[in-house]
Amino acid sequence: MTITLPDEMREQLERDAKAGGFASVDEYVAGVLRADGFEDDSDANGAPIPHELRVTSRADLEAKIFEGLNSGPPVEATPELWESLRQRARAPKT
Repeated sequence: MTITLPDEMREQLERDAKAGGFASVDEYVAGVLRADGFEDDSDANGAPIPHELRVTSRADLEAKIFEGLNSGPPVEATPELWESLRQRARAPKT
């Protein structure tokens, strides 16, 4: 897809993309559209993605990674752990 914009808009988008840590204006525009609800808010399996897990920029992604790293001691992701998490996710909410 090609979108033609006035030069001043293109320049502003390039600045915003760089400031947001995006590799390109294309990535930035896609991120803006996602943040605005343009895309379906579900994962590949159709499960809804909670707002707090959505990533809107590289800085946001890095902040979420550091938050996870500092959230407590590491847990080994065994097949049993994954199965337990799947069962919890499938269980009816009360």
